[in-house]
Amino acid sequence: MANPAEAIIGGLLIEMFFAFILYGITTLQTFIYFQKYPGDRFSLKALVATVWILETVHTAFCMEFIYAYLIEGFGNYEGFLDVNWGIGVTVVASSGIALCVQGYYTWRVWVVSGNSFIWTIIIGTFALLRVGEIPASAVLSYEYPNWETFRSTKKSLVTISGGLGSAALVDMLVALTLTFYLKRGRHTWHKESNSMVNRILLYAVNTGAITGTASLLCVLLFAVKKSSLVFLGLVMVQGKLYANSLLGSLNARSHIRSKGSLPAYSSSGSSGFRVTSPRPSYIQVFQHTVVQDDSLNAVDSIVSSATTCSLPSRY
Repeated sequence: MANPAEAIIGGLLIEMFFAFILYGITTLQTFIYFQKYPGDRFSLKALVATVWILETVHTAFCMEFIYAYLIEGFGNYEGFLDVNWGIGVTVVASSGIALCVQGYYTWRVWVVSGNSFIWTIIIGTFALLRVGEIPASAVLSYEYPNWETFRSTKKSLVTISGGLGSAALVDMLVALTLTFYLKRGRHTWHKESNSMVNRILLYAVNTGAITGTASLLCVLLFAVKKSSLVFLGLVMVQGKLYANSLLGSLNARSHIRSKGSLPAYSSSGSSGFRVTSPRPSYIQVFQHTVVQDDSLNAVDSIVSSATTCSLPSRY
């Protein structure tokens, strides 16, 4: 006789293993970030710290509900049909992570597009829709504390599909917008800049493809696999993919700059950048400052990953 727990919760358990591994990677990346970039401005450090705290809360309640299903409810197959109270907390925490990360990406689009209100508002609107609809699903999980009832209601299908669909759309729009503006300005940049832009584009497109695909799979599994909780595990993994995409882009800055062999940049205020040209090793000259064109500023805003001032304030 087949074990009914395998069909209902087997996939969820395996996905939880991957989610906990991703949390470990998030913690490592957070440690690396604070070690490598102590000169980043406070707002960016606060963003990273907030994402890590939300990730920790998210992971703790993931452990809570999987423990409740498999240990506290051992042998009680009917208990798998109940919506554990901790699931609502994980959904809210995951929504907070997505808000931080997609808000950061929206700011990135604002800078690269030359302060384009149209694209920023479009992407920001869908990001806020995602943040609003996913917590609504958490509220419904308390209103309908049974999986069969919860998944049979139209309200839950609308909130989950709408929220995750908005998330996938934001990921796609961010990748397409960055690709468009960076490719449009490529002819005005140096050869080294073009090489660096190619790496940035590859990273942006791959990141958006991974998180967007995860969102779409969540919706499909929720609608199709009615007798399994496999969709829930993918929802838990998705939040951790967002956190790692943010931290990965921040920690990759020094690597991208070193490959690009471009001068170091610093902030000259909220409205622009300055570039400090390096001294040649064979002659003594005074260091001087020049104002770069908007196109190269856009490149650095991506490489800096929304920091605009990765160097200490004395620069």
